[in-house]
Amino acid sequence: MKTTSLTRRCLALCAVITLGASAFLQSANADNAPRIDALHVAKVATDYLATHGRNAPHIVSIALETDSLIGGKISWIVRFSHALLADGNREIGMRVKPDGSVSYLTEDKHGPKKRNVPLKS
Repeated sequence: MKTTSLTRRCLALCAVITLGASAFLQSANADNAPRIDALHVAKVATDYLATHGRNAPHIVSIALETDSLIGGKISWIVRFSHALLADGNREIGMRVKPDGSVSYLTEDKHGPKKRNVPLKS
């Protein structure tokens, strides 16, 4: 009988903790909701790609991402089907922040950097 009572108390405590965490996460997400919707982001990206002619890439994906796990800022990430040469950079996508500002995602021209790591003995 004691284990049943203890089990019920543990389950009740877990339920209270889960409900509290759920309420906290929902209020955090409501405060962090994007002011710009995906349709507007798609229009911005399409208009940008249209200025690059017939061989311009197309949009592969649009995703809402956070830049860190805790307290991060959200932004829309648009990925292109292939790299776009613009101003000497190979653009692979764009980031649209909630305020409407746009920055472009570029490939690293130099590739991965090799580093010598000293071995501990």
